[in-house]
Amino acid sequence: MKSILFIIPYIGKWPLWFDAHLVSMANNPTINWIFITDADKPVECPENVQFVKTTLTQLNQEVSRSLGVEVNLSPRKICDIRPAFGKVFEEHIKGYDFWGFCDVDIIWGDIRKFITDALLEQYDIISALENMICGHFTIFKNHEKNLYIYKNDPNYKEVFGTSKHLRYDEVGFTKIVSKLEVEGLTKVFWDEKLLQGGIKSEVHQEYFLDRWLYKEGAVYDLYDANKMEYMYLHFINWKRTMTFSEIKFQDKPAQFFISYNGMHYQPHSQLAKIFNGFKNLFNGYYVILFRKRLVKKIQKKLK
Repeated sequence: MKSILFIIPYIGKWPLWFDAHLVSMANNPTINWIFITDADKPVECPENVQFVKTTLTQLNQEVSRSLGVEVNLSPRKICDIRPAFGKVFEEHIKGYDFWGFCDVDIIWGDIRKFITDALLEQYDIISALENMICGHFTIFKNHEKNLYIYKNDPNYKEVFGTSKHLRYDEVGFTKIVSKLEVEGLTKVFWDEKLLQGGIKSEVHQEYFLDRWLYKEGAVYDLYDANKMEYMYLHFINWKRTMTFSEIKFQDKPAQFFISYNGMHYQPHSQLAKIFNGFKNLFNGYYVILFRKRLVKKIQKKLK
């Protein structure tokens, strides 16, 4: 079985759902993660998750030394250097077949069900977005051309050197990888038809209750007629609306629900769901987004 290591430099306090995140990692025992962090190691954590203590200052020094670029990292700016993680953390990826990066606002499903050895044999890079490098899930075959893949961008020193967050790991770096693929220098898995089988991360923005179920190491969309299984749930906007999590790693829960406002063991009542649906008609994510766009449009016309 091909080995995989995800690298996560993380500066700050662990999020409130972190125990649930660890539970989903523990149920992927053949996948490894390493946190390079200034946060304290949890009292209990999975055997396949490592924690390496650092500070933001130390991380800046290590990245600057590894890349030969003077960097000024912030928690968000760290994302821009993701394409160079193989080089920066070269000592940690030794012995692994693949290394990669991902986010923490994720509940993992059964990764190996989707990322098979056949897939890993065939591709140099695997991304969970269509025709785009994915910040919340991209892995690279551990060979020299991927170790230095960032050097295919002639402007990488300027990208890494500026303190401004550029979303380079997805937007800018995608252009570099696309060019390499067209030139036949790398093989990338990011095809729409292939991703539709559940590898593609579904980012549901609306404020749903009990839509997602984590059960025995798998993630299911309960609003789908077939209760479709996904490789993971990336709740990119819900991390702003979540106010609680009942999940404790030491309890080793078999299942729990994921709602926009928290993670919990029992589903909401039907009345609560009806009320929440009614509330979304007036103050849902897309309604708020529409109002913001309308205000901007009016302001632009007034100017």
